[in-house]
Amino acid sequence: MEHRTTAPDTAALAGWLHSWVTRQGAINGFHNHSVWGTNPFTFLDFTSGHTTFAGPAVGAYGQALAQQPDERGIALLRRLLRYQSTEMQPDGQYRHIGFQVGESATNGLIHNAVGGLGMLLALRHAGHLLPADEVAAALDSVRRNLDACKIYGDGRPGVDGTCNQEYARVWVKQLYTELGDDKTYADQIPEDLAELVRLFHHRGVPDADSAGAFRTTRDRAEGGILEPAEYYGLMIVPLVLGYRAQGDQDLLAEARRLCRHVARSAWTDDTGATRYHRYWHVKGDRARKTDTPMLIAGMGLTLYGIHEVLAEGPDPELEAFTEACLATYAGYQTPAGYFASASGWHNEADVAPSTAWHAHDLLFLMARLGPGDAFWDRVFAPRERQSVLVSDRSYWAESGLHWSVRSPLTAGDLHLYGRKDRDTFTREFFAWTDREPLPEELRYPDVPEFFVANDGIYRVDGGEAPTDITAVGPLPYRGRL
Repeated sequence: MEHRTTAPDTAALAGWLHSWVTRQGAINGFHNHSVWGTNPFTFLDFTSGHTTFAGPAVGAYGQALAQQPDERGIALLRRLLRYQSTEMQPDGQYRHIGFQVGESATNGLIHNAVGGLGMLLALRHAGHLLPADEVAAALDSVRRNLDACKIYGDGRPGVDGTCNQEYARVWVKQLYTELGDDKTYADQIPEDLAELVRLFHHRGVPDADSAGAFRTTRDRAEGGILEPAEYYGLMIVPLVLGYRAQGDQDLLAEARRLCRHVARSAWTDDTGATRYHRYWHVKGDRARKTDTPMLIAGMGLTLYGIHEVLAEGPDPELEAFTEACLATYAGYQTPAGYFASASGWHNEADVAPSTAWHAHDLLFLMARLGPGDAFWDRVFAPRERQSVLVSDRSYWAESGLHWSVRSPLTAGDLHLYGRKDRDTFTREFFAWTDREPLPEELRYPDVPEFFVANDGIYRVDGGEAPTDITAVGPLPYRGRL
């Protein structure tokens, strides 16, 4: 993929995400977890409905509204908030918290927390544009969810927790405390931050001025991984907010160390793009880094954290890293607005765009770049062109409401089909099997087909729909055969 510009198109990304929003306010998607290389299909779960992990998009749309008020945007935000705040399990946990395992999981701290974060960030920016009763309902939903999540460590960080998840809960407590009159968590927050630093932070990787964070206390005790790069925003932002509330310079200094861990662990890929590292493995005084396979879409929460640190004072190194990552986004963005998902997996994890990870990117890009001219007109504009992201082993195609993940001819047997307005998808089987045929409503009209030759990727179907085709990976797209 060629790298042409230095900043991505925020409105194009926002418009693509909006194309997945249902009339009820769900954010549907094909839930590709491009850090772990899995998706609902790999778990035999065919969910393509709402995921709370896409919550940051709600915050991003709220920030766009604060800068460019628009009745269409307000209606969208109200719909998103209403859906997220009311889709709850009987015990107060949110529904749709499984992400890459679909509806196969109904427990988990991180996806509860990120769903709440999206709502709270939206209220922080655009609460003044919303009816007071709807603001109150969203805050009540967050409080009920925090109460439900006491099943995880009794609501506080501890030795059995996971670092990024515990930090995400503290971030929810901070915003909830800031936005409402309920101060239940005010005394807990400073204690929680101090405990999280003590339990998980590890200085000296990759150098003395940096600090990573162990994923679990077992990783620290027995040797294990530091958190992957994309999760650091969940740690950085609560530390910055703690500094602002408490005036504790040590919290800001620790946030800067985490930022340097990510920036100084970055690598450059074959296209010349700056990329996040995957993670470090640390045991005793030995540290080993792995860079790939690793996501491209999904850098946003950590960059959002760096953005918050930069708001507290200049840092040329972190500023340069941010600019380099903006160029990476730009180079890997498709004309439809979404980014290549990852590299190194050599399967659908590299190409299938996840609305959740892109929601994290939109949050950062909105904070850094703003909505841009005619933002809401572009978000709500019809999407008339077919889009394809193709590699030598798999490709993503979407046209209107239809989407598909397929393998090039003779390069695999992946045949997944779905619709953006449906909460389940399916796979098509070969005609000579005894399986049921593909449901007619999921049949993608004139779905593109490709053949991978030694010298490149060729299109071999006869479809005539206006189409943008972007190639990633080792082989270029050569046109029609």
